[in-house]
Amino acid sequence: MFNFTLISKKNFLNFLNKVNFILINIFNNLRFSNLKRLTKLFFIDKRVIFTLIIIFFSVFVHLSTPAFYKDSWVKGIVKNQFEKEFKFDIEFSDKFNYAIFPIPHFRFKNVKFISREGDLAEIELIKVYLTFSKFLDKNKMNIQNVIIKKAKFNFYKNDLKNLFNFFNKKINEKKIIVLDSKIFLKNNEDDIYSIISIDKSQSFYDNFEDINNLIIDGEIFNNSFKLNLKNDFVEKKSNLDLVFDKLNKRYINTIDFKKKKKEGKLSYLNARKKYDTFYSFDKDVLSFNSNQKIDDNFFYNGNLNFSPFSSYLQVNLKTINLKKLLNNDSLFLEILKSNIFENENLNFNIEVKSKNIADHRKLKNLNLNINYENQSLNFNQSNFILEDILKINLIDSQFINKKKQYFLGSFEILIDDHSALYKFFQTKKKYRKKIGSIFLTVKYDFLKNDLILEELLVDDKKNENIMNFIKRFNQDNEVIKNKVDLRNFFNSFIVEL
Repeated sequence: MFNFTLISKKNFLNFLNKVNFILINIFNNLRFSNLKRLTKLFFIDKRVIFTLIIIFFSVFVHLSTPAFYKDSWVKGIVKNQFEKEFKFDIEFSDKFNYAIFPIPHFRFKNVKFISREGDLAEIELIKVYLTFSKFLDKNKMNIQNVIIKKAKFNFYKNDLKNLFNFFNKKINEKKIIVLDSKIFLKNNEDDIYSIISIDKSQSFYDNFEDINNLIIDGEIFNNSFKLNLKNDFVEKKSNLDLVFDKLNKRYINTIDFKKKKKEGKLSYLNARKKYDTFYSFDKDVLSFNSNQKIDDNFFYNGNLNFSPFSSYLQVNLKTINLKKLLNNDSLFLEILKSNIFENENLNFNIEVKSKNIADHRKLKNLNLNINYENQSLNFNQSNFILEDILKINLIDSQFINKKKQYFLGSFEILIDDHSALYKFFQTKKKYRKKIGSIFLTVKYDFLKNDLILEELLVDDKKNENIMNFIKRFNQDNEVIKNKVDLRNFFNSFIVEL
């Protein structure tokens, strides 16, 4: 490193003089007379002309060599290198040619990639670029990189599993570029459930840094995205960066896989906030929790078991609005009615807890269980309390979503203070009898918007008056929409005790 404090003024001036002398010589040689003389020498000396012709002819012949190879040989070597590199079969049509400019390459039209499950891709055009230095020795010629244009990729469930293992090993050293293409995500019945448009993608293994790279610019659900995925085999870390520009959303995922138990962090960023999820997985179990906490509990936490598949998620909230959650047009019910969970291999339990319920200040401690097992959805063991008055337990339930859509549930209402209960519902004093429990079974038809009483017991008893009350209620097709309707319903059957 130079130490500028040791340079004297005299040495510095000598340096400037030498630079000035060099510049003067250069500009003198660039005078018009000198340029004219050099140009004249160039055209007079035939050796220069012959040398240039020989160089041009040699380069042209070298670049043109692959054009004289047999079609069958060209297809064979490209096919062998493709299948060895990418582990799937390739099928060519008879349409291909060779081009020198801008870089020597073969152009194949109407190509298919074939996996065990069927056609992996149908491609309109593939450009295969060759190693420039090996043209004269065809046995040493290799693929340099590949450009795929206007392809239709089909991904099924098994293909997605292979995609998750994509970064567990070093991928192609040849750069693969995909342009103006689409990825069709399909189920086993060949139905398309999502389409990803690819404007441009690149995938390659960086031999110098020992890193796998996947870069995609595309669009999904009419939203453009940019994905950058890297897997560092030296640091034993993987990094994913996914950006949705229009939505102003970003997801960053990092995984450390140095140890047997992998650990990672998923960050969600919007315009104002950042939410972090920490997770770890070992063999068949993935555990996760949020960075944020509600009181002493994680905002959310849970686990996934992959063999056999089952999952558990617990969400802790400060407050929840039951009316919005259970409204017939709510997102929650729309998801349930969509049959998105209908899968014989899917089992899960979601537990939503909230100390406060926004609908009423006396409603507390909601515990909502959403259970899916053996293709059956229920909300068993859900409960909440009406402060110091009663506790409501959902004992048994079913959510049916076949030709009909309805909810069937049995509720147990345990009353702690019957006097406070009557006061809450403004029941007339002459009807205020001591009661300890109410058992209620209801059926709600989502398509008809009908609420039907199946059974009503008070202290495990029923009488003829209550049976008549149930019949009248069902005949009138009454629906409980608000607190006033609920109060009228309660007082109407209390009269019948």
